[in-house]
Amino acid sequence: MACFASRTKVEWDVEPEKLLSHAASIAEKTEQQFAAEGIAEAPKLPLFRQRKPVISAPKKLPDEAARLLLRDSISPLPLHRTLTLLNIMDRFADERFSQHERLALAKAVVLEISNLEFGPEVGVGPPKSDAPAVHTWLEGIRDMTEDLRHLRSLPKVSTMVYRADSRGVAGVLEAESIDAVITSPPYPNEKDYTRTTRLESVLLGFVQNKQQLRALKRDLVRSNTRGVYKGDEDHLFSSSYERVQRIARAIERRRKELGKTSGFERLYARVTQLYFGGMARHLGELRLVLKPGALLAYVVGDQASYLRVMIRTGEILAEIANSLGYEVLGNHLFRTRLATATREQLREEIVILRWPRKRN
Repeated sequence: MACFASRTKVEWDVEPEKLLSHAASIAEKTEQQFAAEGIAEAPKLPLFRQRKPVISAPKKLPDEAARLLLRDSISPLPLHRTLTLLNIMDRFADERFSQHERLALAKAVVLEISNLEFGPEVGVGPPKSDAPAVHTWLEGIRDMTEDLRHLRSLPKVSTMVYRADSRGVAGVLEAESIDAVITSPPYPNEKDYTRTTRLESVLLGFVQNKQQLRALKRDLVRSNTRGVYKGDEDHLFSSSYERVQRIARAIERRRKELGKTSGFERLYARVTQLYFGGMARHLGELRLVLKPGALLAYVVGDQASYLRVMIRTGEILAEIANSLGYEVLGNHLFRTRLATATREQLREEIVILRWPRKRN
């Protein structure tokens, strides 16, 4: 989903007026379908009670795909509206506009049509019995066309978006081709990043079953217990870092002291080792594609999610980078946040690195 959104956002050659015209025709056809079903979309009128439309056979996701979603993340009627709009978009697709139209729908689903809430982890709020899918989607298309009109006046810039594992960048990028890296990787905690984009990933067909979801997770740096698999070996790349091993031992010791025996809690120490091993793999592989003198910025945060054992993520990543030949230019405080469990201020930092002009 992130790759799809990125590729669409850097495609500026779409003619705004034609995109809007095509989307308007899709909207009209969809509204005609809703009217025929007796569920025409009504504008939001907060002062008046709206009669809930009823449909005898609402469209649903296949069972296997539906099981991937957070429970009650989208209500039946809004889901029917979304799937109907998607179906008509596919029937009358124009390849010049389809990617932008689908991205606009993904945004509308997450922010307006579904029951999802973010704070900061994704969750489910009060169920919406209905939501205006077509109106919301078309408003998003209008926003896109305004952006495209502005972007067309700017110089063209060549952009490439790769869908790849950050721990294997040398297999994708040319040697000594990168001037700068700016990123915010995961932190070692219990945030499953695939849940953040799960609904739109399923609706747009990127993930349709557990096998595809598992394949997606295998391409990610391990940072939570839901993404750990039997054959994972990234812990081997952190075995020589004593600070990582000391934290892992402290987490396991705390787990035993507290009598925590769930499957997830048993994996806390292993996730910590896998995370820093994965980041070591990434930084090691990256050396092959960096130009001499390349600069790197990593936004990372301290964590105490695993049984209140403090993990100074930025400090440890800086130590790992230094051991791999990078120059550490500093850990700059970006902001602090309060840990709910320990009431301690956690640092969110920007770790600044430089690849030397002469290889070690």
